[in-house]
Amino acid sequence: MHKGIGAGPSVWFGDTAEIPLLGLSTGKRFDYRLAWLAQDNDIVVIGGQNCTAFEAYQRNYLHAPGIRYLNVDPDAVLPRRATPRICLRDPAAFSDLCDALAGEGSVTLHAHITTGTIWALAARLTRTIKADVFVAGPPPLLSRRANDKLWFGHMARRLLGAGAIPEKRTAYSKSALTRHVAELAREWDRLVVKVPDSAGSAGNFPVRSQDVRGLQPAALYRHLVHVLSDNGRTPVFPMLVEVWDANVLTSPSVQMWIPDPDDGPPLVEEIFEQLLHGEEATFSGALPADLPPAVESTLTSGALQLATLFQRLGYYGRCSFDAIVTGPDIEAGTVHWIECNARWGGASIPMSLVHRLAKQGDRPHYAIVQSDKDTFRALDFADAEREFADVALLPDLCSGILFLSPNMMELGKGCHFLSLGADVHAAKELARATVDRLRGS
Repeated sequence: MHKGIGAGPSVWFGDTAEIPLLGLSTGKRFDYRLAWLAQDNDIVVIGGQNCTAFEAYQRNYLHAPGIRYLNVDPDAVLPRRATPRICLRDPAAFSDLCDALAGEGSVTLHAHITTGTIWALAARLTRTIKADVFVAGPPPLLSRRANDKLWFGHMARRLLGAGAIPEKRTAYSKSALTRHVAELAREWDRLVVKVPDSAGSAGNFPVRSQDVRGLQPAALYRHLVHVLSDNGRTPVFPMLVEVWDANVLTSPSVQMWIPDPDDGPPLVEEIFEQLLHGEEATFSGALPADLPPAVESTLTSGALQLATLFQRLGYYGRCSFDAIVTGPDIEAGTVHWIECNARWGGASIPMSLVHRLAKQGDRPHYAIVQSDKDTFRALDFADAEREFADVALLPDLCSGILFLSPNMMELGKGCHFLSLGADVHAAKELARATVDRLRGS
């Protein structure tokens, strides 16, 4: 097995279910999203319902008619089994994957998140198909650490200084959680309890200090247990208690590619301003950032230092660092590093797709929309393609929308697309109008 990207075809696993709490929904699937990075003759492994109309749409825009789709979990039940795990453990799925790769001398596995499962699958494929198998991601222990908010906070504090992160504490039990919340609530107005190894808002539990100040320990304990039961899962420790900064001006995310050290230093590809929804700070989209030079410099410098550390520890592949900027105004903003996304995600995949489709030297203007918090029409993808033909993406990328996955739209649970325009304002306006049309308003 090898860390990196080989010369032969790739296998793409876009399922997010190996991230804690993200396997609790059958509708919120992004298996097709990672396929936007596939090439001719690659294999895209999916679960959930097939969408042949979307597969044709994807092949057409990528000019890659040879992309193959392998569904290993069409009748998903909760909690979902991640598609890499199915390919590793289910004899029929593993056999189908081996048949699809028969005769190949080199194979690369790409996953939404690189886990021990992917490396175990690489080992089994190496033995079975007698090929060189590459994994386009970090070793599993480093991946697990980098995606852990507790470990990342500790590293960021040691590397960038105590003021580089918000005040946070680690709770290893319910009683410790109660004590930390009680102490921090005396000084700060808003807190958030986080599942350290989950992603997005799935593991965020906001706590308003005014609701808990003055509660006796037993009452506070009961309140926190109730809050933490909202996702239907018994709390698993350790958990993170973090101060939720006031006066948050923007939530930037620095998109990195970390190559093998022999290929050069880490690269800052783009800085996005994330669009977050509600108290849980649910990711609902992103725009390329327009920040003051001083803030951008702080973000770039900090991200490069963090990525260089990761590279020296053996990290390879896609990575992003999320931060917030707080203060009285953006020119004098303070940067606090929040977490590392040691994986592909809602901003990095569309960004990479735009880079792939754009002509050399072009920098298209675009907005990313990923919404599941409003009421939408259930819309079959083939019908959606016809209905939105008037705003289909133009070949020069100067205007139009590109749907990134079909699942939420077909169930009426959300929308997921890329909007491009002559400038950022035009891209945002087209995105807003498209969301309104998808809602039926």
